[in-house]
Amino acid sequence: MASRGGEPEPKPIKTSLIKSRILNVATPNNYVVNFTPPQAVKTFMEKRGFDPDLMREDIELRCVITTTPGTSFLTHSVSADYHGVVEEIPYRRAYENEIGMTFIVDNNYDTVAFFEAWVDYMSGVGPVKPRDAYKNNPYVNYRMNYYGGKNGYKCDKLFITKFERDNTGFEPIKESRDNKKSMTYTLINAYPKQINSMDLAYGPAEEYLRLAVTFGYSRYVRERTVLKDQEE
Repeated sequence: MASRGGEPEPKPIKTSLIKSRILNVATPNNYVVNFTPPQAVKTFMEKRGFDPDLMREDIELRCVITTTPGTSFLTHSVSADYHGVVEEIPYRRAYENEIGMTFIVDNNYDTVAFFEAWVDYMSGVGPVKPRDAYKNNPYVNYRMNYYGGKNGYKCDKLFITKFERDNTGFEPIKESRDNKKSMTYTLINAYPKQINSMDLAYGPAEEYLRLAVTFGYSRYVRERTVLKDQEE
């Protein structure tokens, strides 16, 4: 309801309604990451002697930091008829095209081996032991594999699913969260674009070794999902 001057007038709101709106917030620590390398990469990993599916499931659970993808618009400037007025006109949607993920490294270094094998396949190194690949010629150059087709290295989809848990004990919020609504980002044509270096240092072992991987992707799709449907 607006006043005669056009300003909105305050109206009474029940305390329970205020609590349901203020306390019903999302937290950043409930999410799950899922991805599956393409078959050609999995075959490459199997020839190196490990099970890519089993390793992938463990690695997904070790993803301790990530972000949601972002988007923006490319714009061009248009000068209006008025002095000093410049408008920005969007003409194309743009995606960030990369996203970072940080994984805890296991004491068998499977996390490192998994992503190193993936990028080895991308760069054309044969499915031999990494040291043997450069044994005869340490300066040998390998031809990059093609990104698409049956021998491609990009996975069709990488999923980041964000969900919530009820920690408030407030009944309206609990009822809402019992529906298990979630938000899923699907990254199309994802692949490991960069494997970052890991810092090592002497001293007490108070931190876990972490591996930061940057994934490239073409675009993303966001949708509301229900976890119950996914479980079924």
